[in-house]
Formats: sequence, structure tokens, C-alpha cells
Amino acid sequence: MFKNRGMNPYKEPTGNRIATVLFYMSQPVTGGATVYTELGMGTFPIKHDALFWYNLYRSGEGDMRTRHAACPVLQGVKWVSNKWIHERGQEFRRPCGLTPDVHEQFVGDLSPK
Repeated sequence: MFKNRGMNPYKEPTGNRIATVLFYMSQPVTGGATVYTELGMGTFPIKHDALFWYNLYRSGEGDMRTRHAACPVLQGVKWVSNKWIHERGQEFRRPCGLTPDVHEQFVGDLSPK
């Protein structure tokens, strides 16, 4: 996910990246999965779906499990858009935790039934 440019990907001028939203704008015929190698899981793109994950623990430490990669599209095309939510301006919406091992609780599938 990150090239070695001698900088920490979690340290940006707008603050650390708290969370990421990845929007699937198209759906390839074959391939194009987003995979999380640390977690051993992945998801195939479905047009109009979105993925959300926290990049940081509440303690402010980077959650390396969120490192991800895009598998090659074998047939068709894949368009994505992402929104990075940075810590600057989020102090009251998502305050830091007091312990480094505090994890977010899984909410589940939020799609309409």
C-alpha cells in the first residue's frame, strides 16, 4: 500500500489518517478484489458499495492490519474513489482512548435490507 519514501504513512500534514472509505464506482467482470493480507481476507468490488475501516486504534497508534492491496482486474474495469478522514478536526467526534488495546466494535452490514 505504501512505497518507502522515508516517511511514515500515518503522519501527514493534516494529521494521522483515522479512517478510510473506499467507494466502488464500477464492477469488473473478473478480479479486482481488495485484500487485507494481515487479516487473510478480501472483498470483490460491487458497484455502488463502499468499504469503511479505521486506520488507527483509539490510542492513536497505526493499525497495520488495515494495510491492503488491489488484486489485478482480469476482465472489465475497476474504478474506485476514496475518502481519507484525518485526525485534525475529529478530536470531539472520536476522542482518543486511554489504553492502547481499545478496538472498534464491529457494527455489521449497514446495507438496506
